[in-house]
Amino acid sequence: MRAIAIERFGDTPKLTELPVPEPGSGQIQVTIEAAATNPLDAAIASGSLAALGEYRFPLTLGMDGAGVITAVGDGVTQFRVGDRVFGQFWSQPLQFGTFAEVCVVQAAPAFGALAAIPDGLPSHEAAALPTAGMTAIGAIDHMEVPKGGTLLVIGATGGVGTFAVQVAAAGGIRVIATASAQITEQVRGLGADEIVVRGAEPLDQALRRLAPGGVDAVLDTVGDRSVMPGVAGAVRNSGMLLSTAFGLDEQRLADQRIRTANYRLDRKPERLAELARLVTAGAVRPVIGTNLALEEGPRALAGGGKVTGLRGKTVLRMR
Repeated sequence: MRAIAIERFGDTPKLTELPVPEPGSGQIQVTIEAAATNPLDAAIASGSLAALGEYRFPLTLGMDGAGVITAVGDGVTQFRVGDRVFGQFWSQPLQFGTFAEVCVVQAAPAFGALAAIPDGLPSHEAAALPTAGMTAIGAIDHMEVPKGGTLLVIGATGGVGTFAVQVAAAGGIRVIATASAQITEQVRGLGADEIVVRGAEPLDQALRRLAPGGVDAVLDTVGDRSVMPGVAGAVRNSGMLLSTAFGLDEQRLADQRIRTANYRLDRKPERLAELARLVTAGAVRPVIGTNLALEEGPRALAGGGKVTGLRGKTVLRMR
């Protein structure tokens, strides 16, 4: 089978031929129809997450994917051959990722989550959902913005940002989003109420104009620590400044006036189930900025791929 893999940490990911993996006890074999890239993939390839668990080589990369179950191992009861599944395919140990024509994963992934694909959802859209969508749901859950409250989303055009705008809007939250001038209407289409055009005015100044009483929370998906002091000052007392990109330094995390956190995705099965519910209800849709064939995956991991409009997610199609 074709797969994008590395032989050791630090290697440049390459398209290669590998044997088709067979499921063991408690595992399922999935014929992957589409996968999506995440910063997590490059982090794993570099070895920076080596301490998180056991890895086996050659290591096929890819966490997010969608496909059809083609075989099940002993003891698997929650899935059957022919089921369509999606999720974060993070087994322990990790060897078989989603950037391949076939993947083997634990039916209940040690570090990830799997679920049935919502009825009628194409595989390439399902593949774009898991990590970014779950992160957006978890972050908004942690921020506890009340219905009718105001949330600033920094980086509303990326994977997590596009989901966060939609999830917040679905919960009745007023959303202020940052975006470039060329795509303001597309961001409004996701549910943003106000747009701060990047480069048009300082972000803290824009917040004083759009939310003179302050915002209930700020969600940072970019990680630019230089803007954190200004936006922190715009958060109301006991509000929250949360970053999904580890944009908060120790000084910001020690702030006693507001709540602060660098968020790491938690409660994945619960988050994935909520994501499927929101998609089924029509409240959330994946934004796919780049569609590529599997063989173009190494270029995508290196930051290649043409994007027009919202950046959203990069999806690799197996066929």
